[in-house]
Amino acid sequence: LAVVVLAGCVPGARVEAPSDAPLVPSPAAPPSLASRCGPKPFGAEQPEDAWKRFEVTAAQLEVINRRLLRVLCGQGLWRKGVGFGAGYDPDRETEFVMIHPGFSGLTARQILDRFLGR
Repeated sequence: LAVVVLAGCVPGARVEAPSDAPLVPSPAAPPSLASRCGPKPFGAEQPEDAWKRFEVTAAQLEVINRRLLRVLCGQGLWRKGVGFGAGYDPDRETEFVMIHPGFSGLTARQILDRFLGR
């Protein structure tokens, strides 16, 4: 079980994960989008139990990866404390995403729908 939490919407941001965990590649941010994003504001995190897990297909994960920065940064969700992680569960042989709604006023499912372009 591996989760990669997006460290920020700025170039060169660090991604923290266990050293033995396989990382899901993240798309590079276009310069104009990355310049609009900054660090999350202090206190933007909510309790850990706010994280929701969704199993996704490989095709859905590709769509999410393409839209990730556009949704998090372009829609201002990163600054509202929204968190994202992705991983692979070898026991179930499935890919999954973890979403934290932060103070966005949206549910984790609504954020997933935005990532999927719904």
